[in-house]
Amino acid sequence: MAVDAGVHLGAITRILEDTQPPGLGQTAELQLPYVLRTGPFAGLKVFSASSKTNASRIHSELIDTYLITHPHLDHISAFVINTAGLSGPRRKKLAGLPGTIQALKTHIFNNVIWPNLSDEDNGAGLFTYLRLNEGGSPAMGNIDGYLEFNEGLAIKVWSVSHGHNIERRALRGSGSNTRYGSLDAQSGLMGFGTGMRSPRSIAHHNTSSPNLAGYFQQQHFMAQDRHHSVLPGSSSASGGRGSGGMMNQIVGGHSPSDVACVYDSSSYFIRDVDTGVEVLIFGDVEGDSVSMNPRNLHIWQEAAPKIVLGKLKAILIECSYDDSRPVDRLFGHLTPSFLVQEMEVLADEVKTARTRMASEKSRSATDVRRSSKRKRDTTQDDSTIASRRMASRAMARHSGDSITEPVSPRTLKAPRSDFSSGIVQFEDSVDNSPHIATPTAQLSLQDFERAYSTGNTPGGARAAADGPQLKGLKVVIIHVKDKMNDEERVEDTILDELQDHESFMDVPLGCEWVISEVGQSLEF
Repeated sequence: MAVDAGVHLGAITRILEDTQPPGLGQTAELQLPYVLRTGPFAGLKVFSASSKTNASRIHSELIDTYLITHPHLDHISAFVINTAGLSGPRRKKLAGLPGTIQALKTHIFNNVIWPNLSDEDNGAGLFTYLRLNEGGSPAMGNIDGYLEFNEGLAIKVWSVSHGHNIERRALRGSGSNTRYGSLDAQSGLMGFGTGMRSPRSIAHHNTSSPNLAGYFQQQHFMAQDRHHSVLPGSSSASGGRGSGGMMNQIVGGHSPSDVACVYDSSSYFIRDVDTGVEVLIFGDVEGDSVSMNPRNLHIWQEAAPKIVLGKLKAILIECSYDDSRPVDRLFGHLTPSFLVQEMEVLADEVKTARTRMASEKSRSATDVRRSSKRKRDTTQDDSTIASRRMASRAMARHSGDSITEPVSPRTLKAPRSDFSSGIVQFEDSVDNSPHIATPTAQLSLQDFERAYSTGNTPGGARAAADGPQLKGLKVVIIHVKDKMNDEERVEDTILDELQDHESFMDVPLGCEWVISEVGQSLEF
């Protein structure tokens, strides 16, 4: 399975060139077929000494499914070009949200830009489209919506926002629901004209208040102010009380036309069916704080419980530029400032999920203990009632007096034996009934809420909820755009800025920042 296919065959060939031992097939030790021992393809049996031949086989025979996040050229070009020249024994599966598939049909495989190589509309039949349901496919039988594509791998897809087009003209199918319609090939420009300074530079210029959270809040309010200004061609502010004012509130202060012009991308949860371990990989994505249609929060809310349970091991997410990039030139991408902001939101969701799950676990344990106690009490009550009845009959025989009125065993204290006389005596008392309890104080609803929210949360869970929330999670930085100059590697700058941002936090995130490299292999 591959996620996107922008370079693909070229990158695979380069990796094999770097990891295949020289002189394959020329000695007994390196005779073909040979099992690779190093690199991301370690364990793969190759049948040729040529890295190009082996790369061709990987593409045509071994990769079965392509998960496309969005139809921008840098995410699809290799698949488009290579499919016709390197056909394999089976049709490949090209999967994505319906809007992505429709864009590929309409604008790429349309017999104009490129031949129709699909199995639809009388095409060549080299691959088939698979339209995915956003949020999963529970109808397929999996209750949490994951769809198993390849043997052992299941996926769930969510849409995210990737900027907006500069004309603010509606893109068909844009918005939170991408099940129908197509996405026109309009690139998105961020609609802000000012740059964004990094917290590092702010700290240097304002050492009295190096507050990262305050910085993000200030930037968010500034973005809102810009969004609420009068849009070109409109007669009222986008957040005003004119026509559509109520709709503006519904979509977060942006007009319906603003939301409609947002470009859709995707994120995929990918699960190993055997172990339940998952990774989350994003296509191109922008920060919620500057998006006209923020959609990242829902993904963090779904990811949070998986992190608490130790199932989500890594997030692969873009960080295209360093913080020197002005906001109006981000084109729907992330910088370290916005990425750390998103990770802070995720950390808050993890903290909430951790506290809630610990409380529910404690509550469940309490219910089990109460249930066991009720069972024991019921057993004791039954034996007490039987013994009291027998003792009552014995007392009647010894006293010789007939009992004119039945006496309820629930009104009797436990029997007190006088072994010297052989008589068992009883005392009437309602207060000592095992079924009656007199509360010493009234309990309010708030008392119960406090008991379940804090009092029943184990100390270890409370301590974990106060510490680094993303500890044990790898955040792998992908989609870095090289500046193509003699300055410091942009990957190194991005890593430094991410670490700087985290250093301003009272409680660090705790995640491991990983800069992706060509030929890198990650195990989870």
